[in-house]
Amino acid sequence: MFKVCTKLLIVSFLVSGCATTTVEYDEPTAGDRAKVRFVASGHHGGEALVVGFETPNCENGQNRVSLYAKMHGSFIKSKKVGVPLWTYGDYAANAKEFYFEAGKPNNFLIYKKHSGVGVSTSCGSFITTSFEKDKNYEIDFNTNGCSAIVYEIQGTDGVYNRVRQSVGNNDISTMPNSCIQEYNNRVGTKVPLNN
Repeated sequence: MFKVCTKLLIVSFLVSGCATTTVEYDEPTAGDRAKVRFVASGHHGGEALVVGFETPNCENGQNRVSLYAKMHGSFIKSKKVGVPLWTYGDYAANAKEFYFEAGKPNNFLIYKKHSGVGVSTSCGSFITTSFEKDKNYEIDFNTNGCSAIVYEIQGTDGVYNRVRQSVGNNDISTMPNSCIQEYNNRVGTKVPLNN
């Protein structure tokens, strides 16, 4: 399978200065694929990151996507692959689309980073899901309640709708210790480990 490496350098301009997150994801260019849109919705601004893991035990984490809730305009053209129901504009920083290998389990941590401006909380949600060949999906991370929902976008004759497939786990304390440690390291919290 041929792969192309997409490296994105995302720069956010915050009141306190500039914050930079480097994101790398090897997007499949051939074979069985699905289209996936990641969205940061809600009224809490700041950066939301999607981290991909090789296993449900949070091994070998890699930053996959960087989003900015409430930021509908940016300096970079929107990353789109043709998922229906795009309503985010041509320069959206709160939504990005990618190809993912179909039939392969995906393990994600989506979390909101502390912005450092005013009162801001950090929180996240773990998702384990797989995508079917030639189907369209949206993973919506709502920054208001730190909930992540996986939708399949279904439609015929140009009429599409979102059908809920699964909901992420935002009760971090119920995850395996290795995932709690990853979350604590990335978010800067101190969720206690399980005995």
